[in-house]
Amino acid sequence: MVPVMLTEDLAEELERVLGHLTLPSPPVGDGKIKVFRFGIPIEKTAVPATAGKPGAPDAKVNVNAKEERMKKFPYVLVRPLEGNITGEKTDPQKVSMYLLVGVYDGDMDNRGKRHVLNVINDICERFLKDPVLAGKYYADSEMQWVMDDDEEYPYHYGALWMTFNIPVFRREDRYA
Repeated sequence: MVPVMLTEDLAEELERVLGHLTLPSPPVGDGKIKVFRFGIPIEKTAVPATAGKPGAPDAKVNVNAKEERMKKFPYVLVRPLEGNITGEKTDPQKVSMYLLVGVYDGDMDNRGKRHVLNVINDICERFLKDPVLAGKYYADSEMQWVMDDDEEYPYHYGALWMTFNIPVFRREDRYA
């Protein structure tokens, strides 16, 4: 349960920290960064296997997958990757968090990667200045980030890995 709460608290903090940024947000122009937890919402582009069969409910299907995909940008996806609980009674649980940054920038100046780096920088700056999150978790000072080196214009991606120390439940000894 605690890793789930960490994911929620981190997502809320990122919404606050990145709230000052306005980035290209198709098809409406510029907009705020969306923060997704655990996964990016699935596009409603596939026709259900039962569609059109007798007795099956009619399904409204969005056939414009590209437009649906574009509506999700810009975003940060917050996802726990792995955890580690040692046998030591006083050690916290270590949880590795994966943050995927996605930016759409169709401008011919190709500034999308710059936007991605600014988002990553703001996140790193926040946790290097104050590693405590929600008064319950503590971020390690070591962070690793990477930029997508594949050219997927107008989509630009980067990722950040962080480790948080979180409370862990231990076996209770009722005779102690």
